[in-house]
Amino acid sequence: MTRRAVLAGLVASLLCGGGMFAQDTDPGAIMRVFLKDGQALPSLGETAQVADRLVFTLVVGDFGAATQYQLVSLPLGLIDLDRTSRYSEAVRASRYAATRGEADYSAMTEDVSRALDDLAKTNDPKERLGIAEGARKRLDDWSKSSYGYRAADGQELTNLFDQVIAELRAAAGESRFTVDLSTGPAAPKHEPLMAAPTLRQSIALALSTASVTEDPAGREAILNSALAASADARDLDDLRADASRWLAEERAADFAYGALTADTLARADAAVQQGNVRGLMALRDGLPEVDRAMGRRRPAMIEWLANALDTRLDAARARRLALDHYLMMRSSLLEYERKARPALSALDGLKPIFEAIRDMTGPGFEWLMRADGRLKTLVPLMRDMEVPPELADVHATLKSAINMAAEACARRKLAVAANDMPLAKEASAAAAGALMLAAQGRQELLARLSPPKNK
Repeated sequence: MTRRAVLAGLVASLLCGGGMFAQDTDPGAIMRVFLKDGQALPSLGETAQVADRLVFTLVVGDFGAATQYQLVSLPLGLIDLDRTSRYSEAVRASRYAATRGEADYSAMTEDVSRALDDLAKTNDPKERLGIAEGARKRLDDWSKSSYGYRAADGQELTNLFDQVIAELRAAAGESRFTVDLSTGPAAPKHEPLMAAPTLRQSIALALSTASVTEDPAGREAILNSALAASADARDLDDLRADASRWLAEERAADFAYGALTADTLARADAAVQQGNVRGLMALRDGLPEVDRAMGRRRPAMIEWLANALDTRLDAARARRLALDHYLMMRSSLLEYERKARPALSALDGLKPIFEAIRDMTGPGFEWLMRADGRLKTLVPLMRDMEVPPELADVHATLKSAINMAAEACARRKLAVAANDMPLAKEASAAAAGALMLAAQGRQELLARLSPPKNK
């Protein structure tokens, strides 16, 4: 009997007895995330690796009505990735076998049978070789995509096809006899499937997951899910008590660390305002000890708080420098205010006159003359005054106010003398500017005389 006849017989036997090779499967099998300590956490659906973490949906419950599903993110350092991956592949293989496996296998063997029929009907050696090689490639492609379903049968077919192809190559006159196709994948070694966890096992695994979850909010969510999933179970009082006690401790820690954060930031802000660098440094340096006394239960919050204190420490140093500079300059600032006081008093006393010019309600010509004379005495006073660098802009503003006031008086006098409305409007604009600059200069001077405000 030729190898082609053997191959045809093997295909016929596999087609007739396909149902005998069906695998035991569990279509409802769930994925598992294996920790390095051996625990297998039940996962609904596929996992996802995001940066240095594994994200998955933890099943909390026995798939009854009270079952909870909680998104979990764990560091990769805790995960046995190889075993987790092998188990996921085993679940996929199980689902494939239970759903599409036998149908796909039957379609593949029928395709092989058709190829053998075509071989029998074809006399051209090269065409027959092409038919055989095409069928061999389709068989190889199926083997690679079938999760190892009936891998032994597929490999037997592959080996026989390789021998037939070698014969056909010889018949076609080809001198090469090396088989350049693979011998087909061997049956993969899948991780054994596990039964779905009981309610007790699931709750225990949820508590184990909570113990390795770094995020407090995620940990509390898992504990809440464990309590919800086990609420009506009578034989889980011990696990419920553990979860309830743990959840109460987590909430107490949330409150304690929240209060610590609020108090620490309030004290830090006060230290910044006072330029109290040493006090802020003591607050920052004492943070680890406070955290230790509280059980080191919120490392992420402590890290954030430490960074916030570091930022405020820079602000406190800048504030201290600004206060020291102010104290150094304070006497010269007060001296300037004393010398500028006559000008400020004069501008205050002339304010009704400039308001009348602005509103074009007067004043009389005699009042304009008096105001003009008073302003002329202020010009040399402001020109010859010694000005500290910190008040140069304030001094320039006051000088501009006096100059604009003088301009307003001059134009109002001309408008009165010539009965000229456009000149009166120009005087009004100049008076409005003088009033605005005078108020601005006074406000800025008073601000500079006080300790600098913290920005």
